[in-house]
Amino acid sequence: MSPPLPEADSPKDVWREWARSVRGRLDWEALSEQVIAGLKDWIIPSNDLTVLVFLPMANEINLVPLVEADSKTRFVATRTPEREGGLSVHELGGPLEVHRSGFLQPHSSATLVSPDAVDIALLPGLAFDLYGNRLGQGAAYFDRLLQSTRAGAKRVGVVPAALVVDRLPVYAHDIPVEFLATEEGVTETA
Repeated sequence: MSPPLPEADSPKDVWREWARSVRGRLDWEALSEQVIAGLKDWIIPSNDLTVLVFLPMANEINLVPLVEADSKTRFVATRTPEREGGLSVHELGGPLEVHRSGFLQPHSSATLVSPDAVDIALLPGLAFDLYGNRLGQGAAYFDRLLQSTRAGAKRVGVVPAALVVDRLPVYAHDIPVEFLATEEGVTETA
């Protein structure tokens, strides 16, 4: 049984607690396969396309099989700063390293890529709402990164349908996505 949905005006920390509880009950392997199937139908492989993906933390959709299945598209991923600063974008295809929090990321020697080169950004989130608002971990790393992407880049929230809610609290620095990729396919936000 899922925990009760917080009130729409509850603080983000209450929403994060709810989302983490729901996430702990999901079959991430099956969900990842279904989400990737929808993304493969939506993303048309091209030598002229740069797609930002995330390498999964625990209880996130695993996009690695999407990258491995597409030899045409240029895939990039973020590196989390070791100290202060924002996310940086690096080419995938070379060695990975384990971040101190336990997830994989491009090695520090991976080629740096300008965020304005990204055509499609596939973004993680604890939850999303129907309007594309994202509930992240609370550090605003992805919101700051999205400020550097070019106008016209497609922003896609990658999340199980169980974590898409009617409305989340929104702060001034939050940048919404235009699409949601769930196990039900890729859809435009409201």
